[in-house]
Amino acid sequence: MSQKIRASGDVLRSIPDPGQAAILPKDGETNILITSALPYCNNVPHLGNIIGSTLSADVFSRYNRTRNRRTLYICGTDEYGTATETQALKEGVPPQELCEKYHKLHKETYEWFDIGFDYFGRTPTQNHTEICQSIYLNLGHNGFLEKQVKDQTYCDGCKKFLADRYVEGICPHCGYVDARGDQCDGCSRTLDAIDLLEPRCLINKAHSVVARSSSHMYFKLDATQPRLEEWIKESWKKGKWSPNATINADGEIVDARMKGGLRPTPVTRDLSWGVPIPPLGSEDDKEMEGK
Repeated sequence: MSQKIRASGDVLRSIPDPGQAAILPKDGETNILITSALPYCNNVPHLGNIIGSTLSADVFSRYNRTRNRRTLYICGTDEYGTATETQALKEGVPPQELCEKYHKLHKETYEWFDIGFDYFGRTPTQNHTEICQSIYLNLGHNGFLEKQVKDQTYCDGCKKFLADRYVEGICPHCGYVDARGDQCDGCSRTLDAIDLLEPRCLINKAHSVVARSSSHMYFKLDATQPRLEEWIKESWKKGKWSPNATINADGEIVDARMKGGLRPTPVTRDLSWGVPIPPLGSEDDKEMEGK
């Protein structure tokens, strides 16, 4: 059965191809910025990446273009971090070589699906490094960073500290033998990898995993909570936030993490593949070298 489509004077019949010209915001017009979650660049993209992030954003960008709105849709591959460094170790190649391989595959896949990015970039760029370092320096110079020394899981075979996702062992609470470093699927408790009994390295289960202390800089989220709560209460009505996640219709903050009190979170890693930590001009700089 045919269906009539209502025409509208401000809906374009044809829209310009994305990525053909620089798109800058303009005063007095509706300016739309759309960003998809950056996919990790350590494997082949799958339908979940596309359906859950890029496709929906692509549809929204096309809709806004047909409404003649200035629209910029950007994305890119997330290439730094533990997941990439570990996958490179598994494949026996340097992280940069691994990322070159998978960035090309990601880009070709999204082009095959005709996803209309205006710009599809990647994290190992000078701009990305400068922005990350400026955020770190801003936090440090305003008193929002603190050094903490904690035990972490270290693999003697891989010669590196292991992220939670690459450690498994026996749950200290329920005895489940295949508990992950961040959570036990047996009792659903949140875990710290260092608390697992008989920890195993997922890269090579024959490797010896031990506890080793390491210094890291932590963002003092607890110090920002009063200001964050004040901002949320001022912004939720203006921004028409959904009243079921962070704050309810009565103006009461309901986010579980905030109700329990925010805690400092680490912003540095023991990695060779990532943005180098810039010096803060403090006595902690020496311990942060190479992170």
